[in-house]
Amino acid sequence: MTLTSSSSDSNEIYLAAIEGGGTTFVVSVARVIPSGESTTTDDDNGNKILRIGPKTLQILHTATIPPKNTDTGEILNLNPTQILEETCTFLRLHLPPSGKYSAVGIATFGPAGVDPAQICYGTILSGSPKKEWRNVDLLTPIAQACGLSNDTSKVGFDTDVNAPALAEFRHRSFEQRLYQKINKPLTSLSYITIGTGVGVGLILNSQPIHGLLHPEGGHVAIQPLEGDAFQGYSWGTEKSPYGGVGTVEGVASSVALTERLLQMENVKGGKGGIESSNAQTREILSTLPDTHPVWTHASNAIANLCVSLLLLTSCQKIVLGGGIMKRTILYDMVRKRVWTLLNGYLDSVDELSAVEKLDDVIVESSWEEMGSGLVGAFALALDAHESSNSVEKNDGEKEEENTMRQLTESSGENVIEEKEKRRKDNDDDEGEQQQQSFTSGVLAGIGLSFGCVLLSSLLGQGRRRRGQ
Repeated sequence: MTLTSSSSDSNEIYLAAIEGGGTTFVVSVARVIPSGESTTTDDDNGNKILRIGPKTLQILHTATIPPKNTDTGEILNLNPTQILEETCTFLRLHLPPSGKYSAVGIATFGPAGVDPAQICYGTILSGSPKKEWRNVDLLTPIAQACGLSNDTSKVGFDTDVNAPALAEFRHRSFEQRLYQKINKPLTSLSYITIGTGVGVGLILNSQPIHGLLHPEGGHVAIQPLEGDAFQGYSWGTEKSPYGGVGTVEGVASSVALTERLLQMENVKGGKGGIESSNAQTREILSTLPDTHPVWTHASNAIANLCVSLLLLTSCQKIVLGGGIMKRTILYDMVRKRVWTLLNGYLDSVDELSAVEKLDDVIVESSWEEMGSGLVGAFALALDAHESSNSVEKNDGEKEEENTMRQLTESSGENVIEEKEKRRKDNDDDEGEQQQQSFTSGVLAGIGLSFGCVLLSSLLGQGRRRRGQ
């Protein structure tokens, strides 16, 4: 779809989203579909339709930079400057008629500067294991390409795990309210991506966690399988907790799994001296059978991380995503290993009381086909647009109710009526409480007045007796 000028352009909301990876960037442009406009899974022009909670987006353009060669499957190795230049070229090519996007979201690998008050905001930090990306500024060139150099409040910037965690949380909590009648609303969620590295995004008490920096759960220590002699991945030799030995990322990342595989093959006289940081080399993992032992080591490391999250945060949902999780056998392997590691400690919790119930706790991403990182970037853009335009809470509630009404008409459920009934019941309860408080206050006042009169009478009688 080509963006052309029209009289309604001033009311259109165009968003840009960038998922920043160490090897490739995915960049996309979308239009926010107004409430009430009819949509299907894909529109007549072949544009994808994306739903994030009550919001519906029409995906107009998407590109992967650098692209994969369709014939050979190879990914061209570009340096950070080249990747950013091509990303910015794409964004300028698809600028809306106004000359700027309504907002942009950047979801990047970490560690990254996510605090707007810090000078490092919008950059990859010096602690990154990806040396060529250290101290690279992402925000400035992207904001400029989007026409937002003078209004960076419309640029949302977070990690490629916190952003998907936010999107998953908003989407799942909206659907929970829309379709289910439960007593325990969703307030906590963890998103784990397992790919070139391992990252963790956290939502607790309905808010993303940042604190000193942002969660770096991929580097927590794990309990390796008995007899595991693997000494960690090569990226752990510099600025990596525990030296990359016995950590989630040091065992389950694609780099670590590739290096483990190469070590196994070297023992058998196989390949040697291959650079595991090369994306093409890591493609060898896709050729392995489900029964290969590297997946047992991967599932154990991921399960260790899930157990740590359950024990530390008590999160209600753990969403697993990333390239390694395309090996779908891992989901069941992880759940069974989590059950074993918990050792019955949390089975008093209904959701954790049986191994099969973990199917609803440890779940797949809602948008694995499109990519959770990209969807998370769109969620950041939506947040940046709404906050920069000071959207009133009541207006947001009205839009959400309109969306819920439209989505539930076909199912016969009337969520709005139930919501209004609950509000009316609450109002009636408050009114009854106020009436009770008023009545109690009146009675207390009458009692106090009667007491004062009685006390005054008694004092008067005492004075008359003394006078006699």
